[in-house]
Amino acid sequence: MLRCIYKMATKLLGRFKRDRIWQGLEGVRCDVDNKIDLAIYVDAYRTSIQLYEYIRDEFAEILRLAKSLEQIIEGEEQAIVSQISGRVEDVRHILKADHELARDVRLMGNDFLIGEALDVLYQLKDMYAQVAAEHDLFDDFPPLLLSAEEEGFAWRDFKTGARGRGLVELSTAYAPALVAMFMIYSYGASEGREVYLLVEEPEAHAHPVMAHFLGRLAARLAERAEEAGLGFHAVFATHSLDFLMGAHGKHSKAYILRRTAEKVYVQGVWDGRSYVPGLSDPGAYEVLTGK
Repeated sequence: MLRCIYKMATKLLGRFKRDRIWQGLEGVRCDVDNKIDLAIYVDAYRTSIQLYEYIRDEFAEILRLAKSLEQIIEGEEQAIVSQISGRVEDVRHILKADHELARDVRLMGNDFLIGEALDVLYQLKDMYAQVAAEHDLFDDFPPLLLSAEEEGFAWRDFKTGARGRGLVELSTAYAPALVAMFMIYSYGASEGREVYLLVEEPEAHAHPVMAHFLGRLAARLAERAEEAGLGFHAVFATHSLDFLMGAHGKHSKAYILRRTAEKVYVQGVWDGRSYVPGLSDPGAYEVLTGK
């Protein structure tokens, strides 16, 4: 579904290039009526930027050795080494794609709108903190705050106030922070253009309360965008009831998708109350666990 929307955009930002969108989906037909100026495709589950930072020096050393070899060999062998260098560069580009994507989206954004989206996040953080304090609830809900700088990511931990650059020392908690960051940057890029942020598995590596927070952030940004006449749209493919409950509201819709061997189809619209088969089915849990 997300790739269908992505394919129809005038400008694409994401891992999939236009000639590779349909890889593995041959024969699938897409019908998208909306005008889409910019589509931003994010896969929170398959993010690899942290892995890239771990092995960045190894990439540099391989390329250095390859260049040294090219200088001392000739002919066909030199061409082979050059091809190896090119493939290494391709892999490096794929692994660091999350940073390049974030930087590109940020450059398309309006600083005032990015600031407005950050205000929404801070207000939401304060609201959750107040509710948690009043009811003695678990309060570790907001993700880290990430910023895409020229050389990499800078981050700040809301809970401890710690700051840093680079993701190597962080846990996988940076993945939900990527999702929040892309929401903010996409909102910032939505003045005068129809922007669709497309996110696979936004709940990846987020505990339930954090997934709920991300859903609520998306809903609040959609509400603010509608009030301001901005072209911000966010579409998520999720298996998290917590995220759905956070996102549910008058400015959002949750479609329940089903698939058969022949097609993917919409089974219905979630009403915000009933369980979603496959996401939360108490009857199935009873049968499977024997309780």
